[in-house]
Amino acid sequence: MTPWTIGLEAARRSSVHPLKSLTQGKNCRSITAQNYLYHMKSLSSLLSCCFVLLLAQSLHADESAAIAKVEEYGGQVLGIAQNTDGVRVLIPPKTFEGRILTDDDLAVLKEINGIVELDLKNAGISDAGVAHLSGLSGLERLHLEKTKISDEGLKSLSDITGLKYLNLYGTGVTDAGLESLKGLKALENLYLWQTKVTFEAAQKYHEGQIAAGNDQLEINLGWDKEILSPARLASLKDQRAKLEAEAEAATAGTEVAVVDDPDFKTHILPILQNNCVKCHGEEKQKDDLRLDTYEWVLKGGEHGAVVVAEDLIESSLFQRITLPADDDDIMPPKDGPLSDNEIALIKNWIANGAKAEAEVAPPQPEVVETKPEGSSVFVEYVLPVLKSSCVDCHGPDKQKAGLRLDTIAAVLKGSKEGPVVKGGSPDESSLYQRIILPADDDDIMPPKGDPLSKAQTDLIKLWIVSGAK
Repeated sequence: MTPWTIGLEAARRSSVHPLKSLTQGKNCRSITAQNYLYHMKSLSSLLSCCFVLLLAQSLHADESAAIAKVEEYGGQVLGIAQNTDGVRVLIPPKTFEGRILTDDDLAVLKEINGIVELDLKNAGISDAGVAHLSGLSGLERLHLEKTKISDEGLKSLSDITGLKYLNLYGTGVTDAGLESLKGLKALENLYLWQTKVTFEAAQKYHEGQIAAGNDQLEINLGWDKEILSPARLASLKDQRAKLEAEAEAATAGTEVAVVDDPDFKTHILPILQNNCVKCHGEEKQKDDLRLDTYEWVLKGGEHGAVVVAEDLIESSLFQRITLPADDDDIMPPKDGPLSDNEIALIKNWIANGAKAEAEVAPPQPEVVETKPEGSSVFVEYVLPVLKSSCVDCHGPDKQKAGLRLDTIAAVLKGSKEGPVVKGGSPDESSLYQRIILPADDDDIMPPKGDPLSKAQTDLIKLWIVSGAK
C-alpha cells in the first residue's frame, strides 16, 4: 500500500470525509465560510501526512540503496552486537569483479545511518576518499591501515570528535598531521607503525591530550615504541601494590615466636629433611630440584632459583609452602601444609639473607641510612626489581662488563660498552631489550633463574618511556 492510499484510507474511515463534505446538501453554495476553512484544514493535514510518509520511504530507500551498493562492492554492513545500536562497515580493496575501489565509491557511506566502525584497510583510497568520512559523527573506530592517506586527509577527521580508535599503520602521515587530531579528545588508541611520525612528535601530542583532559590515550609506533596512558600506568602500579598486599596477606599470622635470624644448617635443613627430601633428595629429584644441602637449594631446579635471598615474592619455595591447603601446587603435596612455626622459620631465613650458618658479627658503627636517588617510580618500583634479580652480577661486589645496577647513577652510567638505558626509547635501551628476550635465548637477563615477570618488564619499560629519571 502506497503512502497516498494509506492517507486516503485513513480519511475514508474518519467521521467526516473532507472532499465529500464539501458537496453535501442540496446546494453546495450553502457551505459556510467556517465549514469551508475546517474542511480545508482537514485536507491540508491529509496532504502533510502523505508527504511525511513519502519522505520517510524515500530516506529508507536511499539507505537501502547505499547498503546494496556496498554489498555490490563485496563489502559488508554488519550489526555491532545484540541490543547495541550502530553498524560496522567493511570495504574491500577490490570488488568481486576485480575492480579497484576509488575515492568516489565511498560517497555512499553518508547515506548509511549509525556507522560505528569503518574498516578501509588496504583500500587504495586517498585524501579525496577520506573526505567522504567527514560528518560521520557516530564513528568510533576507523581502520586506515596501508591506505594512501596523507596529512591533508587527516583534516577530514577533525570533526569526528567521538573517535576512539584510529589505525594509520603504513600510511604517509607525518608529524604535521597530528595537528589535525588535536580535537579528538575521546581518542584512546592511535596506531602509527611504519608512518613518518617521530617518537618525539607523538610524545608531544600525547602530552597535549593529557593537558586537554584525555588521560586514556595510548600511542603505538612499533613493537617497542609505545606511549602508555597515565591510567594504564596507574593500573600497573595498582597491580604491583596488589601483588605485594597478597604476598603480605599470605604470610600474615606466621610471625610466631621463632628464631628471628635462622640459618640453614641449624633451623631450615631439619624442616626440609622431614618434609621435602623424599621427592627432592639424593635418590629422587622432581623437576630436577634437590633440597638436601644448602648448595642444592640455592642452585634451584629446572625452572630456576627457588630461593632468592631477601626477596620472599621471588622465592618460589616460600610461595609454594604458603599456598592454600586445597591448592594443587602447595608444597609439600602430601601430609598437609607446614606448620606456622616451620613457615615462619623459612620466611625469616630468606628475608634475612638465606645464610648457610649463623654468623657472629662484630658490633658495627651506626650508619645513617640515606634515601636512594632517583624518581619515585625508580625508587619504589624499578630499583627493587634490579636488586632482586641483577645486583648479584651488577652490584657493589661484582660488576660484569663494568655495569652496576644498584643506583640510578650507576644505571644511567652504563657499562664498558656504553649506556644501557636511553630515556624515552625502550627499543634503544639494551637493559630493556635483554630482559624481554625469549627464555631460551643465550643473551636473556638475568641469565639464571626465572625471567622477569610481565609486570616487572612493563614497569621498567614505563620508567624508560617516562624519561628514565
